[in-house]
Amino acid sequence: MAMTHDYMDYLNDKVGIAPANSQEELQVAQTIAALMGQHDVEPKVEEFDTPFLSAIGPSVLSVLMLLGIVLCGIGVLPLTIVGFLLAIIPAALVLMHILGRDVSLSFGPKARSQNVVAVHRATGPLVAKGNRSIVVVAHYDSPHENFLYSSPLAPYLALISKAARFCSLGVALCALVQILGFLPSSVRLFFWVIGIVAACPSVLLATGAISERLTPCTLGANDNKSSVASLLGVLENVRPSGLVPLARPAAPALLEGEGASEASSDAGQDADIDEAAEALEQSVPSPVAERVVGVRHGEKVLRSLGVLPEDCEIEYMSSSAPGALAPSVSEDASGRTSPLDASSATPAGETSDLEATREQALPARRFSLTMDGEDARSVGPQDSSGLLNVGETYDADATQPAEPVRPDAPTDPEWGKTSYRPQPTSVARRASLFDLPDPSETGVDPFGTDPNATRVQSLSSAPAPVQAVAPQAVPTTATEHKERPSERARRFFDRFKKKPVTEKGDEGGDWLGVADDDPSDADKPHDWRGGAAPRSGLRLVEDEGAAPSEEELRDAVLSLGDDALVSHDIWFVALGASSLDHAGMRAFLDQHRSDVRGSFVVNLDCVGAGELAVLAHEGLETPRRADRRLARLLTNAAGALHIPLGQKSYDWNATDALPAMRSSMRSVTLMGLGENGLPALSRTAQDVPENVSGDQAAAVTEIVTEMIRRS
Repeated sequence: MAMTHDYMDYLNDKVGIAPANSQEELQVAQTIAALMGQHDVEPKVEEFDTPFLSAIGPSVLSVLMLLGIVLCGIGVLPLTIVGFLLAIIPAALVLMHILGRDVSLSFGPKARSQNVVAVHRATGPLVAKGNRSIVVVAHYDSPHENFLYSSPLAPYLALISKAARFCSLGVALCALVQILGFLPSSVRLFFWVIGIVAACPSVLLATGAISERLTPCTLGANDNKSSVASLLGVLENVRPSGLVPLARPAAPALLEGEGASEASSDAGQDADIDEAAEALEQSVPSPVAERVVGVRHGEKVLRSLGVLPEDCEIEYMSSSAPGALAPSVSEDASGRTSPLDASSATPAGETSDLEATREQALPARRFSLTMDGEDARSVGPQDSSGLLNVGETYDADATQPAEPVRPDAPTDPEWGKTSYRPQPTSVARRASLFDLPDPSETGVDPFGTDPNATRVQSLSSAPAPVQAVAPQAVPTTATEHKERPSERARRFFDRFKKKPVTEKGDEGGDWLGVADDDPSDADKPHDWRGGAAPRSGLRLVEDEGAAPSEEELRDAVLSLGDDALVSHDIWFVALGASSLDHAGMRAFLDQHRSDVRGSFVVNLDCVGAGELAVLAHEGLETPRRADRRLARLLTNAAGALHIPLGQKSYDWNATDALPAMRSSMRSVTLMGLGENGLPALSRTAQDVPENVSGDQAAAVTEIVTEMIRRS
């Protein structure tokens, strides 16, 4: 799941703010399409139009409701009638939603947005006609800041939203009282004040929604780049791209104020498809080997070794290709060597007998020793390094032995004490493995007394072939062949008798009851007949390999069900314009309603922070229940992976899954909730990469992947 971290880091680094109906949103869609295209799928960028002010229609009506109840109490009949009509419109919409009549308030100029859709077609041996299609969705447009989400009222927004629904009905009732002129003025005044107070929750929420259009966008690290990274991680599990996970980049510096919006906008404009593809295709570069330059020392260094006599002449020889010149060198006063004129060198092909002997005796690129005078004495044979063989005895006057170099004492504080124990090296530990028997061969026990007994290789990891046993002589007489029933029963029960405990503290036999050290049992047919190996033949060997991590074990187990994973049609959809009344999900259902009929829809929202939970209910006016089977699959998958996942009710707001629920599709939302019950970090200035966990986004990837396998 390392690619989920890489996708998340890449989106945080390369993608800035991307509000709906902007050029930045289009560039982010193209970037996501490029990332999906690396998984051998054909992504499509599907554009659509939606009213720009459709999301704030109910908020405008809430403000008009407050204005209407105020006009009702002025006492002027025309104003009272106008105020009454304005006050009852929100209540009428609530009643229509309760009765199942959804009314869409679409008005204002058109906004242009787009969805990114990629499809994996079912493959493998487990493809069946009844396999349901699965749709994984996550929106990528950046939300605006909302002052209510970071105010002290944030923990009470759910309660305020639920209360506003019923308060609108109370406002309509108070407005009705104002047109009843036969009631006392004191009663009408009382209900007028009650109506104004009842309109406050709706007006508070409307103020936050309207001001949200005028506030700057958040960076959206959790809402919703983390969800897009999880979606791409699931796509990586279904259709691996073969890319190497990138190294974790350093966290980008935070930008504040207006400079954050401008810098993020510039970053979004500079990111294109080619840059996104090249960034993920980079693999870890292999280290370049450095060139090792050899050092040749001069005469002074060789003299200081004390292995040559003073009258010895040193001459460097260089072995080269046939026909090449052997360069000679001369030494200056400082002991350094310098090349001589090439004309004074002797061709390698025209060497004398003495030089030919030197070339055969000395290794390549070594030096030879020549003694002055005609009675030059031999200095003895040289080893592979060109020095004297010190293993033999020579004249004491021929060499000057150097002072031996003593090794440094070990750094172990126990050095020099009786408790000191040298640490074995890795080679010494591995040496114990060199005497293991060959699993392909059948070993022979040198201490065995029965040559016809079957020998078992209990030390090898693979089952060794059983050695064929020569058949024994068959008795010729009936009396020898027969065996009394009492003897057969005694032999059967003798297998389960425990042998006496030896002096070492171990039982005298294995699980069959055969004593390993008792020579009297050698002639009894208590051979090993399969199953577990005898304890006497087992030996523990230290494992030198590093233990796999929990993530590696989890990935190894999950990869066993790849056939079940790819046996579904899986749609990967990055939704745009989610802040415009979930216009991206509506447009996707309108274009692909027949293709995704009967599919499972999993919506990922704000999954990089907070407490992961499955939303059991969604919607304010007409709450819808999430699909129970799909919620159970997610919960069981999370439990199998030991990932905490709860269930929460979200019946005061809506997500992108609500339009699918209203279309009778099996849908559910997986969301990270903060301590205040709101989407974690959503619509706040704290929605930055430093507050988002890549591990949690990767955990969501694992949950959804395992859910697809089990569906």
